[in-house]
Amino acid sequence: MLQTVEAEIDVNGKVELLEPVRVTKRTRAIVTLLEETNSEEQERKGNSKRILELLKNPAFANRKSYSAEEIEAQIEEARNSWE
Repeated sequence: MLQTVEAEIDVNGKVELLEPVRVTKRTRAIVTLLEETNSEEQERKGNSKRILELLKNPAFANRKSYSAEEIEAQIEEARNSWE
């Protein structure tokens, strides 16, 4: 099974995983180095953690929802505005 997790590597080559990973035996990995991001993005660790925080946020839970018809009407309005 392939799994992708975010990690940081310090200048000494030490790898720190930013998300929990469960393995049942010694496991190989491929590491891809990404361009440096700004410091604000580096402070937020782990995509899954951020997603869970969003889902638990009352503002997200209480957001306005739209019916399929309302969504379709908005899409149609946007399409018509292009012409």
